[in-house]
Amino acid sequence: MFLDEATLEVKGGNGGRGCVSWRREKYEPMGGPDGGNGGKGGDVFLVADANTDTLSDFSMRKRFEAEIGRFGMGKCQTGKEGKDIELRVPPGTIVEVMSESNSEVLGELLSNGDRMLVARGGRGGFGNAHFKSSTRQRPDFAELGEPGEQKKIHLELKLIADAGIIGYPSVGKSTLISVISSARPKIGDYPFTTLVPNLGVVTVSERSYVVCDVPGLIEGASEGKGLGDAFLKHIERCGVLVHLLDCGRALTEEGGADAEILAKDYRAIRHELEVFSPTLCAKHELIVLSKIDLIGENVSALERELKKLGVSVAMSISSATHIGIEELKKTLLPIVLEERRKREEGEGSDVQAEQKIIPTLRPHLASQRMGAYRIELKVDGTVRIAGKRIEQFVVMTDFMNEGAVRRFRDVMDRIGVRRVLASKWDGKSPVYVGSVRIDSFL
Repeated sequence: MFLDEATLEVKGGNGGRGCVSWRREKYEPMGGPDGGNGGKGGDVFLVADANTDTLSDFSMRKRFEAEIGRFGMGKCQTGKEGKDIELRVPPGTIVEVMSESNSEVLGELLSNGDRMLVARGGRGGFGNAHFKSSTRQRPDFAELGEPGEQKKIHLELKLIADAGIIGYPSVGKSTLISVISSARPKIGDYPFTTLVPNLGVVTVSERSYVVCDVPGLIEGASEGKGLGDAFLKHIERCGVLVHLLDCGRALTEEGGADAEILAKDYRAIRHELEVFSPTLCAKHELIVLSKIDLIGENVSALERELKKLGVSVAMSISSATHIGIEELKKTLLPIVLEERRKREEGEGSDVQAEQKIIPTLRPHLASQRMGAYRIELKVDGTVRIAGKRIEQFVVMTDFMNEGAVRRFRDVMDRIGVRRVLASKWDGKSPVYVGSVRIDSFL
């Protein structure tokens, strides 16, 4: 089953809890704290795999969670880290993080082997051995494990092919890809035989390139008519477009083909491409006459008539009799190699450059400081404290332990939270750090 869009829930593994332990050995009855740290939770990665060209693996299962980190142990033993999980997606997959209010493009996986971290595992909590000092010689508390990141992501696949075959339904696209490659798409004499894109590998002079055959387009496709614009996105990544014009659609009584009908078909498809995306109109295009075995010796005259109407035919072929097939394969090779080089070097049209997706960069240094927080007073009187490090600290604090609560208050004093709250808080309204209510512990 071909699937080019999927929405998933991914969650990094929770970090393991730190251990409260005391060294108790012979002749060392008061050996001090030796509780180890908890293990880090596993991460969730997306990995581009060239051996797949669909997101159908995610048609049934929609939630993925990495393994949790293990608890710390005595003798300063750190808990085992949770295993990462890797979700295989086809090259050309765009990753978007979704929220209730909006969505944000996280990046895209273009080449085989590309990896993207989509959900980070939680940090393991510190054991009590971590907190020993000259002023705290008997820490009787440890941190809880940090919860792993949880996200809702949307995957959208845009197939990456060197050449895309386009045209009206039943113009011979599937037949063409079947004779120039080893692809075996369904072929029939009725419209919309091709319901999903087909990929095929063409080999010429020990070099190869990938060709994509998309379902047939009709007038109004960009507005959802026919199979609509669901598959137009798959030719946005193609380096060159092979536009087939079917002689069989315009046969005349004289045994030729009506050039005006073919020119009208060509302009209709070009209009749909332009409406859908300016990127498509900027691509290198090869206009090819298809099914020329139906008109015999009238091919040259038809090509001349089309040229007068502004449609310059690059070559004429017949997939049924293999006329012009080898010439087409050889003609495409230098074109796709040049377009491939441009993509790899980041060249191309201005439109392509504008639409190139750049992975989101997130600064971490400043956000990891405990003092980097903000306090907001809501309309309902609720006080909200936000900050990456302070939220992590609060969610990992064991408020059921008296020693951990004392440490919590010390940190709040040191970073000035209680001092700032004195001017904003009435002492009765709820105070939240992230989703944790803390006013009863201040």
